[in-house]
Amino acid sequence: MDIYDVYFERLSNKLKKIYTNNGFGFDYFHSKQEATDFVISNINKKDIITFGGSLSVTQLDLIDILKNGDYENFIDRNNPDCKKEAEIKAFTSDVYLCSANAITEDGIVISIDGSGNRVSAMIYGPKKVYLIVGKNKLVHNEADAIKRAKNIAAAHNSIRFNIENPCSVKMKCNNDCEYENRLCSYRIAIEKSHIKERIHIIFINQNLGF
Repeated sequence: MDIYDVYFERLSNKLKKIYTNNGFGFDYFHSKQEATDFVISNINKKDIITFGGSLSVTQLDLIDILKNGDYENFIDRNNPDCKKEAEIKAFTSDVYLCSANAITEDGIVISIDGSGNRVSAMIYGPKKVYLIVGKNKLVHNEADAIKRAKNIAAAHNSIRFNIENPCSVKMKCNNDCEYENRLCSYRIAIEKSHIKERIHIIFINQNLGF
């Protein structure tokens, strides 16, 4: 391993202790392929599987594998005819795949959402939640995580969805934003996984998502 890999490994081991103490599952991987293989190996072919609108999940090719494999209960949220069904069935699903907008060095997961479907499912419902998190989403503390979510994630996703919110036009969060299509209507901070290892962080040594 080179210097960067050693650094990532030592950092990840430190984070794993912190997050497992808070009830989370936590595994780290040097490559997207390793992470993909791990998640797929832990999904049963008969599981009811849904996902949030996560670029990180897509970048791991998880959606293509599930869609094209023998997973009879996979609900494809990207299919407009299935989107609402996927959002509702998330709460009774066996596996829910999504990401977080930031994780902190002291063990907190921060996410924002426009409609609330993703953050709701993270908190309650699915039997297992896998959070696909690239190293770019690690920040020092909760304040930095919220700043990252509002100024980086919300701005990029507004551009992604062709929405002209202040964060994507002025490139800075307008904290009293009253825009109807704002992508930060809901904000959650998960400090502990109430059911041990129900929320499982997949931490990857690559930049993923926003």
